[in-house]
Amino acid sequence: MNEDLLQYIWQAGLFNSEDLKTTDGQPILILKRGRLNRDSGPDFSEARIRIGEADWVGNIEIHIHSNDWFLHKHQLDSAYNNTVLHVVYNHQKVAQRMDGSYVPTFILNERIYPEVIKHFKLLKQSEQWIPCASLISKIDHFTITQALDRTLVNRLERKSDQIQEWLNTCNNDWHSVFYYAIARSFGFGTNAQPFEELALRLPLQSLGKHKNDAHQIEALLFGTAGFLNEVIIDDYHNNLRKEWQFLKQKYQLHSNEPSSFKLMRMRPGNFPTMRLAQLSALIYKSHHLFALIIELNDVKDIIQLFDVEGSAYWQTHYVFGKAAKKHSAELSEAARQLLLINAVVPVLFVYGKSIGNENICNKAISLLQHLAPESNSIVKHWEDLGLSAKSAFDSQALLELKAQFCDKKLCLQCKIGNKLLQAKAIN
Repeated sequence: MNEDLLQYIWQAGLFNSEDLKTTDGQPILILKRGRLNRDSGPDFSEARIRIGEADWVGNIEIHIHSNDWFLHKHQLDSAYNNTVLHVVYNHQKVAQRMDGSYVPTFILNERIYPEVIKHFKLLKQSEQWIPCASLISKIDHFTITQALDRTLVNRLERKSDQIQEWLNTCNNDWHSVFYYAIARSFGFGTNAQPFEELALRLPLQSLGKHKNDAHQIEALLFGTAGFLNEVIIDDYHNNLRKEWQFLKQKYQLHSNEPSSFKLMRMRPGNFPTMRLAQLSALIYKSHHLFALIIELNDVKDIIQLFDVEGSAYWQTHYVFGKAAKKHSAELSEAARQLLLINAVVPVLFVYGKSIGNENICNKAISLLQHLAPESNSIVKHWEDLGLSAKSAFDSQALLELKAQFCDKKLCLQCKIGNKLLQAKAIN
């Protein structure tokens, strides 16, 4: 038994509520179990309890052992003065408020439905890919849909922390925030951090002053990334390097360490040099990109904004100074979709919330619903369990469910886990 489970049992009413009594024999009628409080203070607020003939409105505190009230020093805390019921699993001593008055105590122990404890142990002790891997097929479609809806919003809100950090960095300039998000996403996981550092070192305002010169934009990006520090025998590299030497003095810029970018075990098309060339092309092609995306509603039109290709040099090179067979330097459709999923959608969602525009938030979610699902080992494993992703909305929700709930065994906070705990029987 743990306190989180006990709180959940009380919240969901998973106990026999007939003929309830306090430890001193007074009858209890639960009119409202209260609202769970995840901050400091009593566990539940706004509860309504009838004890004897008196109705009480206030807080409820839950403990495994009644002595925990004193261990946590609640008797010295005014926040607990309005506690109208102390719900415990094991009882040793009646709780007291600051003024010395006693808090009515209710022992939950033997009233808990036994299958709840059984199912909770099954989930907690499970060593499967997800705790409920062998049980999830029993869950109805409506509950699955609720769980995915909730985890998708959880994912977007969790990403808002990073976006808020960027907002603080650039004095609430949403165009710069969008630039940071796009740059980080061009790292496609492996190089996300150095791409973000590059954007933080190279202000969007500096790039904007050269919006009509593709060569200068490349010089700024490759120079800040650190790829123009060395002298190599390559005319294109040398021209960019000369431009960078001038621009870095003009804007007082500093380079990343090129060693921060990873190339090992990576397909040439994913090399950071190729991604920088594509990012340069996107910045050159699309001025005020964030404003354009806010105006557009058709997903195809938004994806089309990211239809860019690196300059001619990158159609015969993957890195500076080493010629390669002619190839496409175009940003693939799969890459464009990932940029929308990982950059456009989160920034749109948080922006919509920040200005109180629900339509923009809905637009962000709608984008996910119209994009193809991601294809990776986690999404494939969910499919093996019977949960197929029909869109990026589903795949993003499934990724969040696995990482933030299943891997941490937070079954009490999951709609699916809740349903299993409330099931009458699991074979």
